[in-house]
Amino acid sequence: MRHLFLRRPRTERVLAAAALLVGALVWADAAARRAAGAWDGHRAAGEERALQSEWLERAPVIEAASAKAKEGLEAGKGIDAAQLVAVAAELAAEAGLGVNTDPPKTQRSGPFTLHTVQLSARRTDLASLVRFYRLIKPRAPYLTIGGLSIQAERSGNGVVSARIQLTAVELAP
Repeated sequence: MRHLFLRRPRTERVLAAAALLVGALVWADAAARRAAGAWDGHRAAGEERALQSEWLERAPVIEAASAKAKEGLEAGKGIDAAQLVAVAAELAAEAGLGVNTDPPKTQRSGPFTLHTVQLSARRTDLASLVRFYRLIKPRAPYLTIGGLSIQAERSGNGVVSARIQLTAVELAP
């Protein structure tokens, strides 16, 4: 192999050595990137394991808080997804809001089931939103406003558009 290299003219030998050097640099760069990616993955897995260990250590505290929260709720007073949509429409009409509702979403966690529904009210006044809030407030903790975003309309007449997320709690019997 050496004799084939040394028989070539000097320019070809320099070009071959340069090509070999460039190839080695490209390979070394790729290897360094793979090693850095593996190290980052190892570090992220260690951080995730530490976080999960923390949550597992807190399990008795979380279970106690869940039991305490469950004591304050009555199994029959919860609101299911269908009732949530009906109650939301009824309270919105009573407050003077014309709303559109998205389909409800359900999330289960232990003995609790959370139902959420998004309401959209376009071109309404703030007084109607305040009335809606006052109608919801006495129904807590079974029915709450989880999120509210208000945007002023461009007309400048004091009307707004609002997106309201209502959350209902249902306790498994």
